[in-house]
Amino acid sequence: MKTKLIIPAVIVMGLAFSPMAAMSNTIDPVTEVNFIQDTEKTKIEKENLPEVVKESIKNDEKTRDAEVKEAWQMTGEDGKVYYAIKFDHNGTEISKKYDATGKEVKEKKD
Repeated sequence: MKTKLIIPAVIVMGLAFSPMAAMSNTIDPVTEVNFIQDTEKTKIEKENLPEVVKESIKNDEKTRDAEVKEAWQMTGEDGKVYYAIKFDHNGTEISKKYDATGKEVKEKKD
């Protein structure tokens, strides 16, 4: 008798949560990129960041009022140039990566 109640309940629960699981993968439009572990990173001054990256920083709510502490130029597995930036926002450290067009990217987790 319990089996007749439990199995349909599990199916209903799965159906109820499947739209949320599907939505979680489509909400964040940020590009994901693998970075080479031993890639050559070059520290650069914040003034030397490309203008499109500076504009992205200004347009992002989280980074617009933050101070750029460090900026690095690096190459991804795809051979493209990326910028890793550490920010200080009221004592909280924020790290973000951008491609050469100013679009924020996230590292893929294998």
